[in-house]
Amino acid sequence: MTAEGPGSRRRGALSDTVARLLERGVSGLTGEVGRAAASTQAFLGLCLVITLGYLSFYLSYDAAGLRPLVLMHVVWIALHTAGIVIVRCGRQLAAALTAFAVPTVQMAYGTWFLGWESGVHLYLLAAAQLVYVLLTKSQWAWRAMWVVLSLGAFLLCQFTMPASRAQYEMPRTVLNGMFSVAAVVTAALLFMLAAIAHYRADAAQQLAAESAHRAESLANTDALTGLATRRPVLARLEALALPGAAPYCVAIADLDRFKELNDAHGHACGDAVLAEVGVRLRAELRLTDSVGRWGGEEFIFVLPDATLEEAALTMDRIRRSIGERPVVCSGHDHAITVSIGVTEGEHVGSAHYAIKRADDALYTSKQKGRDRVSAVQRDPAEGARLDRVQDRRRVRGAGA
Repeated sequence: MTAEGPGSRRRGALSDTVARLLERGVSGLTGEVGRAAASTQAFLGLCLVITLGYLSFYLSYDAAGLRPLVLMHVVWIALHTAGIVIVRCGRQLAAALTAFAVPTVQMAYGTWFLGWESGVHLYLLAAAQLVYVLLTKSQWAWRAMWVVLSLGAFLLCQFTMPASRAQYEMPRTVLNGMFSVAAVVTAALLFMLAAIAHYRADAAQQLAAESAHRAESLANTDALTGLATRRPVLARLEALALPGAAPYCVAIADLDRFKELNDAHGHACGDAVLAEVGVRLRAELRLTDSVGRWGGEEFIFVLPDATLEEAALTMDRIRRSIGERPVVCSGHDHAITVSIGVTEGEHVGSAHYAIKRADDALYTSKQKGRDRVSAVQRDPAEGARLDRVQDRRRVRGAGA
């Protein structure tokens, strides 16, 4: 287990906070639309807070002289609130367009009234980031349109609405203060949007990794028995068959007269038997052992660091665990037996020969009456021949 430092815990807490804020459901919307709706609701709430802040400042500074601006801020507040209601009703696109249109007009009006030196129009710069948070990929046309409109509105305010033409004359020091506040808030908003984009990229990467892990797990796991499929078992066998690896044994088991059971009681009972056998097989093995479904009613075992005698004892214990207790299915008791063949493996770069010998040993068990374990030792002469083949391969590899 790896230790987590305070920085990791803080990042985790921040991610959890962002997730709760932006991934929470809005009116039952899910997926990308749900995330866009949640972001729209949060942004409209932020707009509401900023508008209330400006309204408070205008009322305290000069309520009479700024009366038109104060009245418009009351309208903006009502529209931001309406946008929140719209998104709560499940209208994601309508709410997103409200979240773009109302602040754009609000910033343009504020700049026209006070002049660009007030910095109100700076908020328009956030639109280039907002479009990726409030609108979905399928709404790309709206994204492009609002980027162009916001940039056009910003340039219009910057070049055609100086304080000298403003509807209300504010002292330069007050305008400088307002500009600084707007710049700081805009920078904070851009930083927050960048953090959201980073969080969502991380979340998407994590989801992709989890999906890949689940897909690999499904590919490597037999859905019926819960055992491994052929691929991971063969991969482990090939690793154990490499020169210098640990000793190992291979066994193949086959349920006796399983086809007759399927024909008499149906595939549902057959599946129930296979599932129960999978449970019993796992219960009798060491943590270092592997078992997989080889195909149909056949199973393969890999037992590292085991002698042939030890492997045969393990297989006999498995045989008894399957045969001693019947499997119950739909009111029927099914007496199940299993035949097993086991052999020791060699280290010649391939487990093919060991698998073939285990399969031959299984056939011997069937021929001798079933419900038994047959162990086959490696033929010394064959082993010497395979060792010579492996030596020649190593020499050719060294000379390449």
